[in-house]
Amino acid sequence: MRRKGLTFMFWLLLAAGLLGVFWYRLDWPLVTESLRRMHVALVLLAIVLILMTYLTRALRWRVFLAAVGSPTLGNALAATVIGFSMIFVLGRIGEATRPLVLSLRERIRPSATLATILIERLCDMITVAVAFAVSLLFISGPGGSREPFTVLGPFGEAALLLSVLGVMGLLVFRFRAEGVLEVLERRSRWISEKLRRPILNLFRHLADGLSILHDVRALARTVAYTLATWGLVAASFWLVARAFDLHLTVASVIFVIGFAMVGSLVPTPGGSAGAFHTTTMLGLMWLGIERNAAASMALIMHAVSFGPALLVSPYFLRRGGFSWATLRELALAEVTPAEPPLGRDRSGQESPNDRHGPILTQGV
Repeated sequence: MRRKGLTFMFWLLLAAGLLGVFWYRLDWPLVTESLRRMHVALVLLAIVLILMTYLTRALRWRVFLAAVGSPTLGNALAATVIGFSMIFVLGRIGEATRPLVLSLRERIRPSATLATILIERLCDMITVAVAFAVSLLFISGPGGSREPFTVLGPFGEAALLLSVLGVMGLLVFRFRAEGVLEVLERRSRWISEKLRRPILNLFRHLADGLSILHDVRALARTVAYTLATWGLVAASFWLVARAFDLHLTVASVIFVIGFAMVGSLVPTPGGSAGAFHTTTMLGLMWLGIERNAAASMALIMHAVSFGPALLVSPYFLRRGGFSWATLRELALAEVTPAEPPLGRDRSGQESPNDRHGPILTQGV
């Protein structure tokens, strides 16, 4: 627990440093004036679109979880909203609350839900990487010049290549999962059982979640929900740009989202605070937007991207009987999914619910 607290303090200090980089050389009177002239109604509409993404994410999550359980949409949505609110509060450490909350509401192992979240993250990263690479083919700067973007060509090609290799790797792992797991089990005998068992369980659940790759219907639903999610995100970014009287093309919006995604990978508290602001501002400046105006937009894009979960999470917290303090303890604790013994129903058969029952062992 102490080690987790020190890790959190490290990321908190890093966030402060990155925010210092973001603030450096900004003309705050100009930033304030830009924010004052912002069209608030468009920003509120952008927030509504981000709230809608929690629904599309919850629907997609249920597709990933189909191999290990059938959570209700209400519980999946509650866990998604609470998880995203904790990401804002604690950074990526808070993402651990999402599988835990669902496991407390549904009899599904935390390791199974964690595996599907890993699949979800890979799915999102591949989608944004491909969209970013394609956007570089159509984007242009002030006056229609494409010269500022030629230097990013190799990065776009690398993102596209890594995406293809990532998809191929997932396909190979899914169709060779049994052999891979056997090798992992043999080669990991030197690791302590306390650590080895959760790792193997995670890989098993990862293979289960990837079953969508050979289920045409599930794959189609996953693609549809992913496109809907990122379409809503792109629309929200476009609305924020319009709120500042900027007319960005679809390619320009996707270009900025690519930069924002890089910043969001930094696990600092406050929703990748500092990193998201800086990379988003750089993406906007690459489009020819003045530094202070870009900083103003980055501030609002961050609030729109990470803030809405905080607005609605109190409802789901009260409904589920959770508290911020409890969730913080769950997120900062070292939680290891353990395998419970299989229960028996009255007929003597193994109970499906017991097969997926959540047992948590907290490390000291």
